[in-house]
Amino acid sequence: MYFNGKCSYISHLINIIISEVKLSFTLVLTTGPAAMSDLKISLLFGIPMKLKRVTPAREICWTPSEEGCIKINCDGSTFENPSNGSIGFVIRNYKAEFMGAMTQNIGYASPLEAEFGACMLAMEKARELLFTNLWIETDSTVVVKAFTTMEGIPWRLFTRWSNCMKLCQLIRCRCSYVPRIGNLVADALAKNGQGLAFSSFQWWNNPPPPILPYLHQDNIGLRFHVPI
Repeated sequence: MYFNGKCSYISHLINIIISEVKLSFTLVLTTGPAAMSDLKISLLFGIPMKLKRVTPAREICWTPSEEGCIKINCDGSTFENPSNGSIGFVIRNYKAEFMGAMTQNIGYASPLEAEFGACMLAMEKARELLFTNLWIETDSTVVVKAFTTMEGIPWRLFTRWSNCMKLCQLIRCRCSYVPRIGNLVADALAKNGQGLAFSSFQWWNNPPPPILPYLHQDNIGLRFHVPI
């Protein structure tokens, strides 16, 4: 009788341990990544594997231009109600060396008008500086499309955009898209323009303090993972 009672107690204790292991392991599988050790435990205790879905992602980082080409990253920002716009851009050479930056408060503007305004200001500054090989990068897919198709341009900006396109035909110029995480310098410059007076602008020959951390991230090639 004593032996049977002891066996029954041990069996009950083992069942409790197995139940606790199953519960703990199930929680681990649903909150953390699975490994080979997880598979072995799963097979040992007969626990179905509940693997987390892997979200596909791609690496994003700012890249400098090729030798002989000047790269300008631009961005637009809007604030307040009714919407006011501010824009900014940064100029760097193929060595990622800072060549200048500009920000401007453009007054009333929609978010799309601010994006176009930033790109046009960058192209106009490039003409002033006599650049002949230019790469413009923006986080607006609409602006990139308009660069080749002349579609999606806000009507108030159509004439100015057309003039900028004529300029681009006289030099080597391309426009490409980069997610906002790869355009942080220009984004910071655009937001800086919110503090300027209406229609005023600011030009820097040397990097202003607000963009120094972002310039450093770009210079070291810091990579960000963005879901696809």
